[in-house]
Amino acid sequence: MKIFLSIKSGFFRSLKAWKGIILLWVISFVTVSFLSVPLKASMKAVFGKSMVIEKLMDGINVDVIGDLGKNLQSIASSLFSGIILLSLVTILINVFITGGLFDSLKAGSGRFTSENFFRASAKNFWSFLVISGILYLIIILLIIIVIVVPVSVAGKAESAPEGIVFKTLCITFSIFLLAMSLILLAADYARAWQASREQNACFRALGFGFSQTFRTFLSSFPLIIILLILQALPAWGLIKLIAGYTPDTGGGIFLLFIISQLIIVLKIFLKVLRFGSITSLMEQNFLKVPVLNEDPVKADQEYYQDIPTELKAETDVR
Repeated sequence: MKIFLSIKSGFFRSLKAWKGIILLWVISFVTVSFLSVPLKASMKAVFGKSMVIEKLMDGINVDVIGDLGKNLQSIASSLFSGIILLSLVTILINVFITGGLFDSLKAGSGRFTSENFFRASAKNFWSFLVISGILYLIIILLIIIVIVVPVSVAGKAESAPEGIVFKTLCITFSIFLLAMSLILLAADYARAWQASREQNACFRALGFGFSQTFRTFLSSFPLIIILLILQALPAWGLIKLIAGYTPDTGGGIFLLFIISQLIIVLKIFLKVLRFGSITSLMEQNFLKVPVLNEDPVKADQEYYQDIPTELKAETDVR
């Protein structure tokens, strides 16, 4: 029941924050353009009006790629540098925007306004940046310990059966995905908790996130799995669309662009839905107990009381 109520509440909270969703899409579109536009210009300068593009459209041509020589290395170097820079910029922007989103998704946040959104984004930026940085480090260590080390050991084994590396990779990757879902859950709990406080306390927020992840495992884990599956569906649909549809006219290319952008907006909405649902579940379990209505969608506008005594010493609730 809590899972259904959390998703329902998260849906309506996400609708209320639709301006933040559009803003995040616009920023992501602009940042990607910073990479794609210079890359397109570089490729045009290298290829010009030659027949290389037509040859590559028929498949990978080793002779053509070899003839590119230093030009190909220049493009690859520029692309790699652009991806690194774009990734850093995207992380910083996402951290900033996420601070405003979590603030607008909490109960009692009121009507969405640009002033409150950017004020909350600035207030939560450093705490959210520390939380994200620590979690990125945990993910890197997790990849090394759970995937890289076991696969390397399996690959170097002299008497290992055939296909052991692939089987090991499948098993370790599955374990990694499960662990990643718990890390994302802890991160969402931590950011939702931090957004409910006046003062920044990133390390206490992380402690709260991990403790509540395991304390409410039976309700939290199924919820995050459902939400992550929902998030993955638009990405899967976009891949199928690009792989199965090859436009041969300007109108077809424009239609493909519009559909792909709508799918990206849907993906962002589902991400915000996850934020809102986890925030709602946190409020149901720990921070707030609705007096008049147990439906968290309606309870957002109602009075809350009876905060557990053990939690009063741990957090401040506005």
